[in-house]
Amino acid sequence: MALITVPAQADPPVIPSQSQVDAAKQAAADKAAQVAAIEQQLAGANARLEQLGRETGIAAEKYNGAVYRLTKAKTDAAAAAARAQKAARTLAEQRRRIGRFAAASYQGGGDLAQLGPLLSADGPQQLLDSAGAARSVSQAMQGSYLRFTATQVVSNAFKVQADQAVTKVQAATDEAAKAKKAAEAAEANQASAVAAIGAQRKQQITQLAALRSTSYQVADQRQRGLEELARQRAAALAAKKAEELRKRIAAKEAAERAEAAAARAEAAAEQARKDREEREEAEKHGTKPPKKKPKPKIERPGNGGGNTPNRKGAAAAVAFALSQLGEPYVWAAAGPDSWDCSGLTMKAWKKAGVDLPHYSVAQYEQVRHISEDELRPGDLIFWGENASDPGTIFHVAMYLGGGRMVHAPRPGRPVTIDSVYYWEDPDFFGRP
Repeated sequence: MALITVPAQADPPVIPSQSQVDAAKQAAADKAAQVAAIEQQLAGANARLEQLGRETGIAAEKYNGAVYRLTKAKTDAAAAAARAQKAARTLAEQRRRIGRFAAASYQGGGDLAQLGPLLSADGPQQLLDSAGAARSVSQAMQGSYLRFTATQVVSNAFKVQADQAVTKVQAATDEAAKAKKAAEAAEANQASAVAAIGAQRKQQITQLAALRSTSYQVADQRQRGLEELARQRAAALAAKKAEELRKRIAAKEAAERAEAAAARAEAAAEQARKDREEREEAEKHGTKPPKKKPKPKIERPGNGGGNTPNRKGAAAAVAFALSQLGEPYVWAAAGPDSWDCSGLTMKAWKKAGVDLPHYSVAQYEQVRHISEDELRPGDLIFWGENASDPGTIFHVAMYLGGGRMVHAPRPGRPVTIDSVYYWEDPDFFGRP
């Protein structure tokens, strides 16, 4: 029998309903929204870590400020106590002197004893002499009493100042204790948040992996790549700003050199004119022209004049700061193996022979204020909570040149080199 081939029948196509299509689209949209929300949370976590670092730095510098004010209060109290003690000794000495005057007057016999000379051979003359002496003693005693009264007023005033200074020391001690607790709390809060955010980050990346149907490793790699891309974009922007700063500084230096050259040329021309006039005057009178005076020194960039820093001192400060690269940030630390921001700049400039306090606000108060385009290596850069109020300064770094700086940034980041603009734009600039 002949076999008859029957063509295989194909499976019927699966045709989702419109409602299924809509549901799939909605699910995809929901996943995309969830992915975007998680990515936003991760970005927010990184920003939160930066903010916590900022808050810790602010708390640490407030503690440094409290210690600075406490040290000053103790110094003032010691000086006030010394003044009060000296005044008290002077008052006691003048009191003894008045006592001696009173005793001498009493032992002299009083007014009746002065009638005796009338009965003596010399008579009235001796009485007149003794009367003059008594008048001198009386005037001296009166002067001593007036000095005693004035000294008593001064002594009381110094004692009040000493008491007030002691009160200020106590207040400063309490302030320092509170600031220390606040700094410790800020650091503990940051450490706790770092751990919590780290765990949260891992959980969120796991959720991303599930939503994208990928492994955790791939999701983590993608997230780190996105974060690195954001970091690179921020670094590129910071580098652009740093290059603009470098150009402004170079233009400023060129202008300073041109100004110095013009001043030297003008001084040379003026000296030449004076020399010519002196020769002509000498020839006119047949005398020798006077000896030439040494040329005046014209200050120019690089020799410590004008707006330029002491290059030798700045170089020593920069070299010290760079030698601390990689050492950890510890709030209130000033070496030898750990640092906070103002502790590093203080010790660096100490190597250059410049004394600065361990407090960024006071450092700005004690240096010469300059503009951003006047920055030279070794100069100090400051950040404040309020860009118009130096009293809110909370961070300081040292300029290296080329738009870069060295600093002790915050807990978790060691002494490092960064762009001046890697973070917030700086607010104040100074030269020790």
